[in-house]
Amino acid sequence: MSQVKVTDQRIYLPGLNGLRAIAAITVMFSHMFYSFGNWGLKPIKLPLFEGGVTLFFVISGFLITYLLLNEQAKTNSIQIGKFYIRRILRIWPLYYSYIILSILVLYLFGNIEEIINKNLWCYIFFGANIPLILSSGILIIVHYWSLGVEEQFYLFWPCVFKFSKGKILYITIGFICFWLAFKYGSWILFSNKSIIYRFFAVTSFQSMMLGAFGAILYFRKNVFFIKLVGNFPIQILGWLSLLFSGFFIEYIPAVIRFEFISLISLVLIIGQVENKWKFLSFENRYFDFIGRISYGIYIIHPMIIYIFSNLWSRVIVDRFEPKYQYPIIYFIVTVLTVLTAFFSYKFLEKPFLLYKDKYAVVKSSNSSNSKM
Repeated sequence: MSQVKVTDQRIYLPGLNGLRAIAAITVMFSHMFYSFGNWGLKPIKLPLFEGGVTLFFVISGFLITYLLLNEQAKTNSIQIGKFYIRRILRIWPLYYSYIILSILVLYLFGNIEEIINKNLWCYIFFGANIPLILSSGILIIVHYWSLGVEEQFYLFWPCVFKFSKGKILYITIGFICFWLAFKYGSWILFSNKSIIYRFFAVTSFQSMMLGAFGAILYFRKNVFFIKLVGNFPIQILGWLSLLFSGFFIEYIPAVIRFEFISLISLVLIIGQVENKWKFLSFENRYFDFIGRISYGIYIIHPMIIYIFSNLWSRVIVDRFEPKYQYPIIYFIVTVLTVLTAFFSYKFLEKPFLLYKDKYAVVKSSNSSNSKM
């Protein structure tokens, strides 16, 4: 039985903030691992979930599609202009504030050439995946590639939705097949180092479309799909795959890794919104809090890592044994990132989110705590 809640005319999908929290924290820890050389230390990797960005993609595709389906059911149409305004109010304030702050920080640390020489315009116009495809990127904002992919997807998805004439499920399946055919075809014909393959691999529309596919079936209350994906053995398999992916993910061929993690992500999403197995649920105030500020955590953490790794390598790294430094670094970066993301949410993002309600045809809540 569906656990989707409608309170005060708002749709709330339980457990998604818990999954956002997992995605944000594991991405942050992964980036810390790859940065340990800048701290003056050898990398030590925590065996955590590999695929936080993909999890974000699938959640995003699922949630936006589910809300569009509700809007279409309510009004028999999709108001595309209001959709784009909502996206602007959600994404742009922190997105551009962070770019401006990054330019200042890079200037202060003597790395302004990062901005001058590496296609800043791609980041300004949500094309940060382009430099990544070309094996390039601007320090501390290279992670914007995933935001670029999402915004590019949402340029066309509501339009497709609006004119789908009731065939959105078939369009979604066709799009997934088309994307995977070109991805695997380019890998076979041109190798995994070709720009064509990298385009399809980096621009992971198939992950968001898989989330959309799940949302359509869930919205339509497809009994076979919900029982299959939400049953206990599949949920346990999904959680085991998540918990131990840090150990076995390297044994999965890179060409299908995104798809594997996307499937795990969809399984976990259905399990959370169904909320059938309480001991597997992330519906609690701690995960809710981290999930609500997860956008800020994702955006801000590279700057925290950059600033403190520079200071640490110059001042602290030789003062005590490395084995004591790792837990301290993980703790400092995590606490500072969470605190900064919280203040960003409260004083920068939230005012725009409140204004966003004026353009919501179907209102939703991203938290069980309406007071935060």
